[in-house]
Amino acid sequence: MKRAIHTLTIFMILLFLFSSCNDQFLEKAPLDELTDENFWQTELQVKNAANACYWALIGKDLPINLSEGLSDNAPWYTMTSWRQIGSGLYGSDFSLLNTRYRDSYRQLRRCNHFLNNYERATAVDAELLEQYAAEVKFLRAFIYYYLTCFWGDVPFVTTTVSAGDEELTAPRTERAVIVDFILKELRDAAEKLPPYITPGTDKFGRISGAAAKAMESRVALQNHRWEAARDASKELMPGGRFAYHQLYSTGRPEQDYFDLFTFEGRASRNPNNLEPILSYVFNFNLPAPTRHNLSRELQVPDQIIRFNPTQSLIDSYLCSDGLPIEKSPLYKGNGTYTPAYSAYDSLFVNRDPRLKQSIVYPGYDKWYGREDGRGTSNPAMDASKTNIFRSPKFNNDGKGAVTYTGYYVRKYCEPSKVPVYNQDDNDIIFIRYGEVLLNYAEAMYELGALNQTVVDETVNLLRDRVGMKRMNLVELAANGLDLKEELERERRVELFMEGHRWFDLLRWKQGYKLGVDKAESAARQEMGIQKGIRKDYAYDPSVFASSTKFDNNGYLIFDDSRLFENPKNYLWSLPFRQMELNPNLRPNNPGWED
Repeated sequence: MKRAIHTLTIFMILLFLFSSCNDQFLEKAPLDELTDENFWQTELQVKNAANACYWALIGKDLPINLSEGLSDNAPWYTMTSWRQIGSGLYGSDFSLLNTRYRDSYRQLRRCNHFLNNYERATAVDAELLEQYAAEVKFLRAFIYYYLTCFWGDVPFVTTTVSAGDEELTAPRTERAVIVDFILKELRDAAEKLPPYITPGTDKFGRISGAAAKAMESRVALQNHRWEAARDASKELMPGGRFAYHQLYSTGRPEQDYFDLFTFEGRASRNPNNLEPILSYVFNFNLPAPTRHNLSRELQVPDQIIRFNPTQSLIDSYLCSDGLPIEKSPLYKGNGTYTPAYSAYDSLFVNRDPRLKQSIVYPGYDKWYGREDGRGTSNPAMDASKTNIFRSPKFNNDGKGAVTYTGYYVRKYCEPSKVPVYNQDDNDIIFIRYGEVLLNYAEAMYELGALNQTVVDETVNLLRDRVGMKRMNLVELAANGLDLKEELERERRVELFMEGHRWFDLLRWKQGYKLGVDKAESAARQEMGIQKGIRKDYAYDPSVFASSTKFDNNGYLIFDDSRLFENPKNYLWSLPFRQMELNPNLRPNNPGWED
């Protein structure tokens, strides 16, 4: 796939040319030109057509930029389009709505065109032909999944639509009907695809039967189809038909979770990493290199970092005894820290090991963000000379990575790619086995079937990888902890920066954590305000601008403008431009009528 996908640009142009409506159907196709009439003949042509449909995955934008911008995990430092949608501060004329909607239907048109024409390639091996078709069916289902998550009921089209066709003004189809189609499409695709794609090979990045099953699990879970989510997940677990993938572990609990998301573990090059089920593969070494800029965005050494982890994210990590910070006697970051720990250092003491593997911590010795909060006031601790992180920097003077919340993302950051712009070719993971385990655990909970055995074969496998205390249902009850809340916590911690949090909160009907819902209680309204560290946890509190706001407990207020109205913000407004083009899209989603 690493080479094949780079034929996309050429083929996108060809596809645009031959997929338009052709009224002159009696004319013969020129033998020396490539047209739709003579295109579907060779395997290469079919493969290129399928590759063109992979546009639907859109690199790192969908799993990282979109979800983190929308969620309460690590919003962008500026009011990007995604963060603005997450804030609720937009209308039906917001341009990104139209772009996202329009591009989705362009992607669908490409998939539909393939599926309406691929059988014309009679010279291609039938089994291989159906495999490419199954890839495209997966991608069509993938597109419809996100459309229904964003807008609910949407127009449902499975044929190639051209100018003048009635489908262009089709009314919206119920979300439940489309979800039924998605689940069936994924089941059918799984039967025609190879069960798995071997990591470290040139095919890694293509869609497998395991990917179709995992996606079925995700779609079913999001739409409260608990039995379907359970069954699809189970097929990927030991004893299942698609059992191949497993958690990445080399016996280094202090490192393996972090390495899964860096060059050390990237499955496109590492044949020993069986955890990623579907990844978007980049390659900087190709003649036409593909790359992104994520590592630099996480720790950019002379600007404000792009993704700013919130205090609620940091607080969600348990202490090493398996208790939340408000219950554990091991927690040091509550203002009662001893002189042995600085205020900031204390936040990382006695915590779930995934915290230090996800967030930059004091003493981190591969710090390319360079000069930090102690650099100018204490030359002996100047991180610009030591590559060792000491404390967060808030002063945007061009001499180090600046955070707006007091935290920096470590997960997904390849240190060697921080100093350079747009030269990161790390894999972006769309689906991995760790998610499947959590999907199964949640589905079993909703079905009333979650017991210690299920916890041991799901949540505790994730905890074992990092050396975290195992979840014990008897102990949870004895400590007055809610099992559902602890499953939700586990999902937030394990899947941070992977594109799940916003969708999870919508599924759990916890929109009040995304923004202030004035219909909710005061406590829940407080949850909607995105915050950072306490002022007295900064090495030098004088670095804060006079305009910086803090709450009554001294926590930095990062964003208190976010709004969330139930039911309005559980779906997006339909784009005004699309409602102009197709009046049958109306009425708009609840709350967006005006």
